[in-house]
Amino acid sequence: MGSESLAFKEWVKSEGLQQSFPIDAGLKGREVAIEVEDYLNSLLTNSQTREPLLPALGGLPFALKDHIDKDLENFRQAGIIPIFVFSGLEIGCRDRKTISKESKKALDILDEAWSVYDLGRGDDAVVAFGKACTYRTSHIARYLMFYLAQQSVQVIVAPYSAAAQIAYLDEVGQTDCSFGSASILVFGVDQIITHFDWEAQRGYYVTQEAILHKLGYSKPQFVDLCLLSGSSILAIMPEVENDPTPSKLTAARAVLTRAGNNDGHTACLRANDTEYLDLFRKAKTAVQHMVIVSDKGEYKPLDPDNSPSDLHEVISHRLPDELMTWFHHGFIGSRVLNWRARSEIFETPPLDGGSSQAYKDLVQDKLRPMRTRCLAVLTKSLHRYYTKQDVNLVCWFNDNDKKALGLPDTPFSEVAKDAESWHVKDSLLNQASHVKNIDLNYSPIEYAITMLSDEATAKKTVTRRKDGEHSLITTQSELLSNILWRFLQDRGYINSDHTLSAWGKALMAAFERAISDKLLGTTSPPGEAEEAIFVAFELLRLDVLNSKPTFQQPPYTGAPMRGTDADKAHVNLISRVACLGTFKHHAIGYTGPLSRHLLAFHQVAAAVRNTLRDLTEVHACNMLLSASADRERENEYRTIASRMPFGKEPDLGLGLVVKSFLDEQSQDPSRRANIKNWFNHAEDIDGDLAKAWKMWAAINAGVQAADSAIVSSELKNTFQNADTWLQQKRQAAPITNGTNGA
Repeated sequence: MGSESLAFKEWVKSEGLQQSFPIDAGLKGREVAIEVEDYLNSLLTNSQTREPLLPALGGLPFALKDHIDKDLENFRQAGIIPIFVFSGLEIGCRDRKTISKESKKALDILDEAWSVYDLGRGDDAVVAFGKACTYRTSHIARYLMFYLAQQSVQVIVAPYSAAAQIAYLDEVGQTDCSFGSASILVFGVDQIITHFDWEAQRGYYVTQEAILHKLGYSKPQFVDLCLLSGSSILAIMPEVENDPTPSKLTAARAVLTRAGNNDGHTACLRANDTEYLDLFRKAKTAVQHMVIVSDKGEYKPLDPDNSPSDLHEVISHRLPDELMTWFHHGFIGSRVLNWRARSEIFETPPLDGGSSQAYKDLVQDKLRPMRTRCLAVLTKSLHRYYTKQDVNLVCWFNDNDKKALGLPDTPFSEVAKDAESWHVKDSLLNQASHVKNIDLNYSPIEYAITMLSDEATAKKTVTRRKDGEHSLITTQSELLSNILWRFLQDRGYINSDHTLSAWGKALMAAFERAISDKLLGTTSPPGEAEEAIFVAFELLRLDVLNSKPTFQQPPYTGAPMRGTDADKAHVNLISRVACLGTFKHHAIGYTGPLSRHLLAFHQVAAAVRNTLRDLTEVHACNMLLSASADRERENEYRTIASRMPFGKEPDLGLGLVVKSFLDEQSQDPSRRANIKNWFNHAEDIDGDLAKAWKMWAAINAGVQAADSAIVSSELKNTFQNADTWLQQKRQAAPITNGTNGA
């Protein structure tokens, strides 16, 4: 929606339809509904706030938190009460072909950007990367939701369209005005604020009446114009997209004029594009009957009395209201719910382009069992329709090859049998003296594993409920800890008697090394180190964390380039581990070296991390669906969800720092560069390297301690040889490149 929203606002301004008002006089004490997708897209694309190299780094924009804080402070000083409204599940007219086309467009831009960068045209590459800043940014919206909640800002997650939800809030008088895209006007709001100029203390808005007068349109005709020119619920019409006219609104208006009567349906018939015509019809129906959540918590269409019987073909198959309530509160994200409602997982290409066989194998085969498990845990408590309805896996590189997951063959009665042995209460948590110094909210994985490292305590946690018992879990600490134990047992770190498995003991060994190095419990963001260690173990189990030259050049430029093949292999492995941590960078756009090769691994790790988050969330929901936990938690859901692991995606910065540093160590001593000069806005290169070495040491300790039945001697040797090499290179670092090698 980013480019379409920006185009609409530019058109409004160019046509003189924009009006202004003094913020202090116009909005003081008012509640403003903010369409989050439009708000984020503005931050990511506006010349004053965008960070063009975001698609080359992944993670979050470095200045994102500062921009949000500044806006929240401006709202506070102006007396404005912001209500941030997030979009929910995908609707029917956002079909696979539409999503695939949008992905291909973004990847073409990114391919060109990398080509320009590889030619040494850095400034041109920055501009090129900046054209795809809104591709694959759902993790940024997730971060924003939890951050706003932590700042006590009101957040609403719409069941589907945020624009429709905002229109409902306006209709029932829950908000005073709306900020966002033209989609809000499409759903019937009379006027929208397009942007704020905080320096001038003025807001800018446009009314639907002014637009209709300018165009000479009726409201239905304006809706058609917005839909055909691209909106949050319908992709731009191909004929409009291919029109050379710079303004797509102008191009769409010309298409409507040629069709006669300025009617979108006639225009689609005239274009002889049956697929787009079907999507347009669905979008028109969605405008009238989009499902929203009412002020009473009911999920219903905008016009319930006249909704068609086949509305599920337009929106999606209905999920239980209880499940949608937890989605509304952020307890579960949209990914697995979309898969379940649409009966399809559609894998889109990653930021690096997705041409590597490693990534294709990962999403098509290696992650398939875990995703099937996610859906099984969720489905077991749903309507019988879903237990009989399979889910197909479809990947962008062969979208004609649908692979059914086999859910109807799942023995659902056995799916969460082990999970039902976890109903641990605070009374037991408080007795465990060996976890007294671990903050469950800060380091939940470390807490969960360490608690079970004492076998006597572990066996006490076997707490199957008796027949008829329910809502055994009542406090936040009980819910969070039991979620983590269910998740960890599902992943094989815990045995059926709740003692640590071989993988659990290896993970504990890694944590013990991290504790001795004062790594755990000290990083920012919270949980960074324990998540990095855990994800590394998961990557090892999937056979994707290694020293091999997995991503071939071309197109994956930026691989280790100094020294012998053995040197390069060591750099590969150690810098890949560093990709799992974060980079301390000033609140400004990144400048420095890039590596498509490292980005490819980063995207592999991101795919695994997201799937781990999915599995954590479905186990959380299963506790509520199965009546194991008290459901009357009101605002606690989002707090607990923000403390569950794998919610924040690291950027590539730390991997780039480590790769650059180690590459230089294989350079002739007289020619070694000080890498601090390459990362202009880094806060603490020495501190970042010190953290990376501790992360590496912890993971290597876990690998070396692992039972030979789960980690081969060959893999242990690979890690140990890399570690020996690293210690040798670090000893030379202080006199060669200006870092202390800590």
